[in-house]
Amino acid sequence: MASLRVAVIALVFANILALAIWKGWLGGSVSHGEPERLSNQLNPEKIRLVVELPHPVAPPVVQPVAPPAPLAESVPPSAPVAEAGKPAAPEPVPAPVAPAPVAPAPVAPAPVAPAPEAAPPACVAFGGLNSEQAAELSARIAKAGTGFRIAESRSGTPSSWWVHIPSQGSKEGAERKAAELRGLGVTDLFIVQDAGQNQYAISLGLFKSEVAAGRQLEALKGRGVRSAQIATRGAGALRLEVRGPSDSLSSLASDLSENMRGASRFECAP
Repeated sequence: MASLRVAVIALVFANILALAIWKGWLGGSVSHGEPERLSNQLNPEKIRLVVELPHPVAPPVVQPVAPPAPLAESVPPSAPVAEAGKPAAPEPVPAPVAPAPVAPAPVAPAPVAPAPEAAPPACVAFGGLNSEQAAELSARIAKAGTGFRIAESRSGTPSSWWVHIPSQGSKEGAERKAAELRGLGVTDLFIVQDAGQNQYAISLGLFKSEVAAGRQLEALKGRGVRSAQIATRGAGALRLEVRGPSDSLSSLASDLSENMRGASRFECAP
């Protein structure tokens, strides 16, 4: 209210000042006599105080907010719109896709086993054979299979010296003598089973030299063996040399030696 009063008073003084200037009351103009004075005379009864009221503040205008438009349901462009009163057609079911054939994994070739190495050649000789023994030995070697070669020769000098006890006449006599020798500590012996003059003899060793055979005989005498003696083998006798693979020849020679009692066996050049 104080500011409003000051404003009204200032407005009144401004009107008065403007009127005074206009009428020349402040000087600077020549008086034109009574008529001018009368015309310039204020009429206090006509003076009205104009009070400038403050303009009323209009309330803020609230703009109505339009309600948001309802969102239209999104329909996929590909989905057909069913007509009113008709059921919607079922969506087509995609046909199953057969899986692509898988190529079989490559199979690595099986490793090839290296061929076994051939056994080195070997040679086994049988000496001190008579004609019947040589023929039997040749037949058995031929029956054993191919791969063996036989070379026959006749020797004019002894090929070996045989320490033995002569034939006991029967198997029972030979077994009794063998038991007696074992009782004296002689275990390296065997009974000759081949038919002939030496059947049921007791072999005590076959040596390649007469000296070695003599040492064996002296050792037997030292144990109490008195009936042992030395006989030469191979003088005028047959000699067979058998050549073939070392692995198969070794087993064959072992089998032949078991059945060729009295014959000597030794290695030869292959």
